[in-house]
Amino acid sequence: MHLHAHGIADYGGGARVCMNDAPMEFPGVDPRRAITLETVVVCARPQAPAANDDAVMRESLAALSRFNIHAITSGPLERVEQWRRAAPERIIPAISFLTEEPRTAAQLREWFGAGRYAVFAEIGAQYRGVSLDDPSLEPFFALAEELDIPVGVHLGEGPPGGIHVGGNPDYRVNLGHPLQLEPVLVRHPKLRLYVMHYGSPFVDEMIALLYSHPQVYVDVAQNNWGFPRAHFYSQLRRFIDAGFGKRILWGSDQMIWPRAIDVAVDTIEKAPFLSEAQKRDIFFNNAARFLRLTPEQIAKWGGR
Repeated sequence: MHLHAHGIADYGGGARVCMNDAPMEFPGVDPRRAITLETVVVCARPQAPAANDDAVMRESLAALSRFNIHAITSGPLERVEQWRRAAPERIIPAISFLTEEPRTAAQLREWFGAGRYAVFAEIGAQYRGVSLDDPSLEPFFALAEELDIPVGVHLGEGPPGGIHVGGNPDYRVNLGHPLQLEPVLVRHPKLRLYVMHYGSPFVDEMIALLYSHPQVYVDVAQNNWGFPRAHFYSQLRRFIDAGFGKRILWGSDQMIWPRAIDVAVDTIEKAPFLSEAQKRDIFFNNAARFLRLTPEQIAKWGGR
C-alpha cells in the first residue's frame, strides 16, 4: 500500500539510513553540529541507497517480484509511469493532488478517466504545514469521494530530524494528529481513506478515529523498518489488542533504499504476538477488502 518511485536526488543525494534488523538509536545532536539523517539515527550497519535511479527501480521491482507484491506506487507522474511500464503487473499507479505545480480537480478527473492513476497518495499536507481539513483540499476530497478513488494521507513522523534535515522546512509534528481528519470524514462519509504510518505516535487518537469511522484503515509503512522493533511492536500490538487487526495495511514506504522492502516484510513475519492469520490479513486480506479487489484479482495476486 505504500511504495515510492523516486530518484536519488529527491532525497538529498542519498544519505545512508538505519534499519531495524539491527540495534538503532536516536542519540541527540549538538546544535553546533550539522543535523543530518546520518547523525540523528545511528547504528552499526547503516544502509547505503541504491547506486543510481535505474538501480532504485530495478532493485525495488526485483523485491516486489520476490515477495509477490503488487504495490501502490506514488511519485512524479512520469516516473510512476516509467516503473509501471517496466512492471505493469506489479505497479498500481498513485499520484498526489499536492505538488509543486498545482493540479486542478478537472485535470485529475481527466487523468483518472484515462487510467493514469488509481489512488491518491501520498497526500503530504503535513510537509507543507497544512492541515488535512484545510478548505483548499476540499475539492480534491470531494472528487475522490465522487469517483471512488482511494486516498492515502501522511500523518505521523517525517524523516528523523524533521525540519532540520534537507527539504522539509514546513513539516510540523502537531500536524500529524489524526483527529484533524474528522471534519473531512464527516463531510465525505463515502471516502475510502487510509492513514499512512498510522498517525504515529498518536496511537490513542488513531484508535479513537478508527473506532468512530469504520471506513478508515491504517498502514504501517516505514515504521516497520525505520524504528526499533520493540517500539514498533508496542504500537502495532495496541491496534491488535484494540480489535483493529482487520484494518491494518502493509507497506514499505521504500524510497531509495530497496532493502527496506525486505526488512519491512521481515518485521511483520517475526512479530511474536501475531498469528499467521493476522499476518495474512496485514500482508494481503485487508488491502484486498479496502481496494475492493475482484475474486479474479484475489485468486491471481493472493499467493506467495
